[in-house]
Amino acid sequence: MKKSTMLAFTAAALMSAASITGYAAGSPTYDDNLILPNPASTPTTGSVVLVPVASPQTVQALHTFVQAWQNAEVNYTKAKIKHDNHEQLTKAESKWLHSKDKHNYADYFRTHSLGRVHGFEVAFNWNGENRNKNEYEFFDMPKYNEKDGFVNSYGFNVLRGMVDQINAVVQRQKEIGGPMTNDEASALEDAILDIMAQDQEHVNNEDLRHMMNETIWYAAKETVKNKASEEPTATEEHVVDLRKAINEPVEPSAPHTIDLRKAIQQ
Repeated sequence: MKKSTMLAFTAAALMSAASITGYAAGSPTYDDNLILPNPASTPTTGSVVLVPVASPQTVQALHTFVQAWQNAEVNYTKAKIKHDNHEQLTKAESKWLHSKDKHNYADYFRTHSLGRVHGFEVAFNWNGENRNKNEYEFFDMPKYNEKDGFVNSYGFNVLRGMVDQINAVVQRQKEIGGPMTNDEASALEDAILDIMAQDQEHVNNEDLRHMMNETIWYAAKETVKNKASEEPTATEEHVVDLRKAINEPVEPSAPHTIDLRKAIQQ
């Protein structure tokens, strides 16, 4: 038998043996740390962070969310006072009065944030609050028991833990009537951002940090969009009293002068 043929035969035999023995020669490794249970110790971030938490986009989305919520609560309160005093409401005021009949900012935010976490859980095949044993290719996740509770994937624990903390803050704000003043709105923003800042200190996985941002960004954006469909539009808010406008005398406008020399030199 030629030497080349002998080498080919030997290689084929070794590959065949490997396919039979599988991973018996050594324990398998799994590189996706986000799907595994919580590590014994979570490393802190280094000096270089590629994905900041919260990102500028998330900060802006949160600011818009809180400002929209504050505006809604203020207008709802004004409309309710007029209604309770048996005063006639405009179309916009009537819409503000009933804007919380079905949904509110806090519950919308909770629905969207939890939904986003569940979306990541499904997309990345994480184990999250699963009462049954979950069998992966190289390892198993034990089922729920009263002593140890759930054994979740690390990625799920980080995202769900952050979202639960933020929703607790948002729900407490709802219980006191939402952010009614600028100080309350600012305090709510700061509380949410503080939670994100504290959580990110122990997450050095850039993908997971992106998901932390994306979850809150998405919840804030979707909440504002949903509530906008239940609140008056800018056109409905702009009400003109035609009778008053007709009867009011028109004051002559001040003469408008232009400095031609300055205009030419500009």
